[in-house]
Amino acid sequence: QESGSSSRRSSSPSAPVLQRVEMAVSTCYAAYAMRHLLELPGDDPKFDRLASAAVLLEQERRVGGCWSNAEMTAHIEDILRLQETSSTICGAACAADRGGCWHEEMSLSPALEAAALHAAFEQMREAVRRGKPLPAHEELLVMVARDLLKQEFAGPRQVEAAVAMELSQRRG
Repeated sequence: QESGSSSRRSSSPSAPVLQRVEMAVSTCYAAYAMRHLLELPGDDPKFDRLASAAVLLEQERRVGGCWSNAEMTAHIEDILRLQETSSTICGAACAADRGGCWHEEMSLSPALEAAALHAAFEQMREAVRRGKPLPAHEELLVMVARDLLKQEFAGPRQVEAAVAMELSQRRG
């Protein structure tokens, strides 16, 4: 099946969406989002889908459209849904965050999981854009945590500790 750039597909970088998510998501929200990523095993199929979509979207961006089949199109549509869902957290966080984190509701929020997966996708897409290998799972966790939590981390254990500390402070 031949498929050109559809009007629903965003061939431009979705970094502005990620930036809006980053600005709206306080450290608390970012910690909940990171917790979603940390809970996923490294071999979770979601990461494979994100990686294949990153490659497909970058290929499409470079050549202005590409051949795709139903499975490839589904991967791209999944990313567009993640992008849309993660952007909803911006409005929700801005509307609700007046000095506090509504952690009880947000801890289970699908929007936060979408924001975390979308941030992981953006890291993968950036690697493809630069012609670099896709980051390994642990490296990906550190890269996403660096962006969302605005801190430097030496490895996933440091990320886990920072997330646990942030979430425990919010509960106490």
